Amino acid sequence: MSAPLVSVIIPTYNRAVLLSEAVNSVLLQTYQNIEIIVIDDGSTDNTTEVMATFGDRVRYTRRPNAGVNAARNLGLKQARGEFVALLDSDDLWAPFKIELQVRLLRTFTDVGFTFSNFQIFHGRSPDTDLYLVNDGLASWFESVPKRVDPYTWHKPYESLKAPTLELPRSDFTISGGDIYRSSLFCPYVLPSTALIRKAAIPARLRFPEIDSVGDWEFFARLSKETGCTYIDLPTTHNRSHEDAVRLTRVDPKLRVGRRIAMIDRVWRADKPFYAKHREEIDEVQHALLLKAAKLHLLAARRAEARAHLKRASAIAADDPSLRERALRAAVAIPGSGIMLFAARVALHRARLLMDRQ
Repeated sequence: MSAPLVSVIIPTYNRAVLLSEAVNSVLLQTYQNIEIIVIDDGSTDNTTEVMATFGDRVRYTRRPNAGVNAARNLGLKQARGEFVALLDSDDLWAPFKIELQVRLLRTFTDVGFTFSNFQIFHGRSPDTDLYLVNDGLASWFESVPKRVDPYTWHKPYESLKAPTLELPRSDFTISGGDIYRSSLFCPYVLPSTALIRKAAIPARLRFPEIDSVGDWEFFARLSKETGCTYIDLPTTHNRSHEDAVRLTRVDPKLRVGRRIAMIDRVWRADKPFYAKHREEIDEVQHALLLKAAKLHLLAARRAEARAHLKRASAIAADDPSLRERALRAAVAIPGSGIMLFAARVALHRARLLMDRQ
């Protein structure tokens, strides 16, 4: 059986050194029929010179800065492979990653993509990190108590009787289902862990060009269309750092607002789904609206806070919580946000002082 071509899409922005490491982790894959597509989203560092050192092993395209998901969409247009893999320019792959996932998509032909767990590392290398997190996905779920288990079946990898492949361990599980409903509560897919069957991506589906939730929305929608498998084995090393282009630098008010808007676009706009799951959709969005109101109030943006509270009240009009009542009272008082912010700062400083004593 011939080895299908895999297109690896790497979007990047001002990460020349890290990008070089990411590309090398692709070149070290045990699976060899790969094309590497680097989309430079308007870098101002020496990315172009660094990529030139790889010669024809990399297809390199520069474009004006438009964000990571715009770069991914351009990569999808250029991809020639039967399968498409995504790799963020600050992440690294284990050498077996693509070979294992190609085998899975060839085994489970009814699903459109597969993804995996990942490790979180700090510093230069996962091999030297003393604080390596082996279950990266679990760290995403720690604060999501109402998360829904999306999988309808689970199989030991060893039961597949797959050809021998050099893996760190073989006693891991493959699960199948779809993550559409569960993605309402939290993201599931680190893009760097995914391998996608290109033919399974509907022509109308592309990454929404919104950086902080675009991949979250893409994989939720794709899962509804095609289903997926999940590998309970890390195939990817996710670098934990705070560089200038890290999405965690996005204003929290903007991040929460984007998530509220995503729920409107995806689950609330899906009329049959909303009719069946209205209570949990409303509950998640109501909590986000209260969070947004608080953030805007602390930023002295009373009009925005009031608008979020009004919508929260419309979603859950009966028996507002103590927290919601307090926010309603505070938003009616001019200057309350500044006073609350000052009180929080004073309390934080008092705690730091007590910890030092």
